[in-house]
Amino acid sequence: VTPLDYLRRCGADLTLVGVGSTQIRSARGLTLVCDCSLEALVPEAADKSGQEAALDKIASETALVILPGGIPNSRTLAASEPLRSLVTAVARHGGLVAANCAAPVLVLSKWGLLDSRRFTCYPGMGENLSTPPVKECRSIRDGQFITACGAGAAEEFSFALVQALYGEQKQAELKASIAAR
Repeated sequence: VTPLDYLRRCGADLTLVGVGSTQIRSARGLTLVCDCSLEALVPEAADKSGQEAALDKIASETALVILPGGIPNSRTLAASEPLRSLVTAVARHGGLVAANCAAPVLVLSKWGLLDSRRFTCYPGMGENLSTPPVKECRSIRDGQFITACGAGAAEEFSFALVQALYGEQKQAELKASIAAR
């Protein structure tokens, strides 16, 4: 929730998208009401090339995708082929891809998007990956990929997103306006 709040304070036009539903329940029982479902955003086309074209158009207009953590929801995200296609297309078009907690390992690494990149995730996860996570790091940006280690790093993660989208000046203004640490 913190990244959404901070980005909206900076003027970002955000669309909260759920996979499989417009109501998403977090690992800790918080229910979020999304603006739309991925399935409504990208309806199944009669042929695969039609859906790929729709995903590619959305991806070309998307500056940032944020994948939240939590083990159950990260597994749901990882199993969604339309989401994988969208996130991969956003990356291909140069958009930012961000993930927190379990999502860097269970989603982005599973899809091969973090191979040879520096990233962090929830402590103790990803030790068996060919590119293991950086330990004891709360938030890392490696090119267009931004990752964080969990809910406790939400503020650092959010500031990294703001800086990547808007620059250091906007980040400093945000910090001043919210009495940040």
